[in-house]
Amino acid sequence: MKNLFFCILLICNQFVFSQEVADDLLIELSESFADEENSSIDFELLSEEIDLLAKTKIELNRASIDDLLRIPGMSQLTADNIVTHRNLYGPFLSLYELKCIESISPNEIEKIKPYVYISEQKKKRLAQRLHNREQNLHCRYDRTLENKRGYQTSDSTLQSPYLGDPNHYYIKYKVRFDDLFSIGFSGEKDAGEAFWRGEQRVFDFRSAFLQMNNIGLFKRICLGDFKANFGQGLVIGTSSIIGKSNDVLNSLQRNRGLFPYTSIGENGYLRGGGATIAWKQFEATCFYSNHAIDANLSKEGHITSFKTDGLHRTANELDKKEVTQEKIMGANLSYAGSRAKLGCTLLSYRYGDTLHPAEKAYNQYKLSQTDQHWNGSIDYSLYFKRIYLFGEFATDKNKGTALLNGCRLFPSSRAGFLLLYRRYSPEYQANYANGFAENSRIENEEGLYVGSEFKPIKRMILSLYADAYTFPWMRYSTSRPHSSGYDYLGYLSISCGKKVSAYLKFKEKRKEKDQSGEQGTIEEKKRILRCGVRCKRWEHIEMQTIAEGNCHQAGENSSSYGWIAAQDISFPQLPAHFKISLRYTYFHTPNYENRIYLYEKDILHVFSIPCHYGIGHKGCINMQWDFTSAITFYMKYGVTFYTDGRENIGSGNEEIKGSKTSACKILIRFKF
Repeated sequence: MKNLFFCILLICNQFVFSQEVADDLLIELSESFADEENSSIDFELLSEEIDLLAKTKIELNRASIDDLLRIPGMSQLTADNIVTHRNLYGPFLSLYELKCIESISPNEIEKIKPYVYISEQKKKRLAQRLHNREQNLHCRYDRTLENKRGYQTSDSTLQSPYLGDPNHYYIKYKVRFDDLFSIGFSGEKDAGEAFWRGEQRVFDFRSAFLQMNNIGLFKRICLGDFKANFGQGLVIGTSSIIGKSNDVLNSLQRNRGLFPYTSIGENGYLRGGGATIAWKQFEATCFYSNHAIDANLSKEGHITSFKTDGLHRTANELDKKEVTQEKIMGANLSYAGSRAKLGCTLLSYRYGDTLHPAEKAYNQYKLSQTDQHWNGSIDYSLYFKRIYLFGEFATDKNKGTALLNGCRLFPSSRAGFLLLYRRYSPEYQANYANGFAENSRIENEEGLYVGSEFKPIKRMILSLYADAYTFPWMRYSTSRPHSSGYDYLGYLSISCGKKVSAYLKFKEKRKEKDQSGEQGTIEEKKRILRCGVRCKRWEHIEMQTIAEGNCHQAGENSSSYGWIAAQDISFPQLPAHFKISLRYTYFHTPNYENRIYLYEKDILHVFSIPCHYGIGHKGCINMQWDFTSAITFYMKYGVTFYTDGRENIGSGNEEIKGSKTSACKILIRFKF
């Protein structure tokens, strides 16, 4: 992360190392989710959260287990052992005292160090908290360089052309006074949206927030745009969840309460205000949200579905902008003891129009003929020795139920297990839930997940998981009830010192789906094999090689294959505060079912996991120039050449003539 600036030259080397650790964690997480198409992680928001955590840090001698779990890559066992050691032997005198804890490896300590500190001061005074101020201004510009069909006003065949230009840009400003309060705003215009139209001024999307922390009884106050997470997300989890990934033991929602929304995504946030009051071991949170949202309306004025892409480029898309009102009220009460936590969450929401989804069999249990709904839940967690139990039970206005229970077990420092059972009835409807599931919604699913992690020898980690699930009612792509599926993963990671690491990943996924143009269902399988080797600082050069192949099988006699290979080369220590990285990718995925999602490096706080479909080559170049200590310039240019004989790329308004597409991104960050 480009975020830890120290005034004292003697610790600049530690800053550089901390920055690399944070970057590596985000890259690992991005690559872990590259093949998870249903992942709901907002990597931009996650990157900013880690950035903020690296600046504010966590006081090691006052941190609870939940506080420590905010650190990226922090395991339940490590957090529990840190608190246990502190309770037994007193406050930590140095971060290097973590080496005395047997279960924490030197590698883990290096990952933890950028986010924790030890302070001799009991509490900062108000004047001290106000004195430590930091401001950031980000200005970003993106554009696809080829001319897309939607911008060609001379094309008489276009039914709904884009109303704006092909430029995408945003501006984001934030100021933070230590851990006391922060304030910020952002504005964005997507490509194709009008720059100046009627009452619309400059930005199609605007967002602002104010957050205050630890003021008397108030632990946190959020005004403007914010997010809320409670329990395991079965009632409300508007932030990202981890879900199934290579990190098989950390697949859960982490309760964070209220926190500001700083991303530019135009969906999944609340607009209003909320506050959390802390008294001894109790916390009480109340929040309210009221703002206009996009939706598809029928001729009768009913809401048939919600529009969540945030795009308002054409007249048709503008007709769906902010056409209905959404009002949300919620509350959470929790008790946290030394080894147990209990919480209760209530959420009520109301819309400006009646919900009336399309009359399809799979929509039988969707909210219909109503404009309001509510959800409630009870969640718990218990810690003792090396066992962690957790869960949440939720219900709603329709008496539907959702249940999630799990157990983490660490028999030794070299082995860990996670058992997770969920049962979400088809009748349960929760528009703001975001928990562990195979479906994109918390409904119509029952499953059992088993994960295990082993460290057989030093610098080697073997991760395994298996997840089996059934769907009691019909789904969008499956027109029969009681369909089922499974997926499993094996992931082996080896580190050869601090400079070289390698991994091997195998994953198989199987589901039932309708046959195209025929009655009945077929079994669809997809197998993925990926390997990668990363070399850091080999004669001032960093390199990474990635290769992946997959096999898609639909039925017994239909199989197709795809593969991809990518090579990264980075030069992080060029003179004049200049960094550059290059990537070349060749992909051979002629069938859409064999498409491959592969993470690629991007500008600050931007994460690209593009879909590779077809046959072709792709090249990218990333540059960073620290012009001064207060101004940093970022740029990315990428170009893709298709060699499969196509004469155009994309369709509709996004169609590009020819077999080449390229794009450029520019970001300037001012820090003062």
